[in-house]
Amino acid sequence: MPDTMSIPDLSGEPAETLLAFIKDRNIPDYSELAKEAFRVFTFRYQVQLMEKIIPLCKNWGYDNQVATEIGYRTFDRVWKFAKYDPTKSNQEDPEKAILFYLFGIARNCLVDHKKEENNSNPFSGDEDIVVDFPDLGNFHANRRKELQKGFDIINAALNRLSNKHKIIYLTYKQYESEIKDGYKLPRHLLKKLRDELDLTQSSIRVYKKEAFETVDTYLRLYGNK
Repeated sequence: MPDTMSIPDLSGEPAETLLAFIKDRNIPDYSELAKEAFRVFTFRYQVQLMEKIIPLCKNWGYDNQVATEIGYRTFDRVWKFAKYDPTKSNQEDPEKAILFYLFGIARNCLVDHKKEENNSNPFSGDEDIVVDFPDLGNFHANRRKELQKGFDIINAALNRLSNKHKIIYLTYKQYESEIKDGYKLPRHLLKKLRDELDLTQSSIRVYKKEAFETVDTYLRLYGNK
C-alpha cells in the first residue's frame, strides 16, 4: 500500500506501468498515485499527440481549438478507462505502441465530435455567459429560502476563488442539463468565455475543475446544516 503522503517519482516509469497505476484510480489508497501517474503520462505524450491531432483536425476542416479539445478528450478517456493491451499492438517498439494507442483514441474522439455536430443540438446560439446568481423573486417563499441557502453556500465557496472561477462555474451550471445529456457548451459560448476572461480553453478547464471541486466540498460540509 503506497504512502499517500509521499508519492514516488514516476518520471522514469514505463508507460505500461503508469497506465496500470491509472487503472487503480478508484481505489482510495491508490488515488493519489494514479493522479501522479496520469500527470506524468500526459506530460510525456501530449506534444507528440498534438503533432498528430492538429493536421488530422485540419484535414477534417477543424481549427486548432478543436484539436485542443480532441487532445483533452483523448487523455480524459485514458484517465477513465486506461484499457491498453500491448498484446493487441503490431508495433514492436513499446513507445510507438503507446502512441498508436493514443492516436486511435484521438481518431475516435474526432469521429464523436463530428457526430455531435450533426446531431440535433439543444443550443439555440443565443446562450450567454452568466456572471451572477439568478433572481429568486419569482419563487415561493419556502422555495426561495431553500434556494438562497444553497446559493449562500456556493457563493461562500466561490469567494475563496477568483471572479473568473465564479463566472465559469455559473455558466456551466446554467447549461447543466444539456451537459448531462452529453452535449458540450457551444463553441460560440466557449469563445465568449475565452474572450471575456482572457483565458485559453485549457485554462478554463482548470478553473472549472477548481471551482466545482471547491463548491462540492462546501456543499458536503455545510449543505445539511
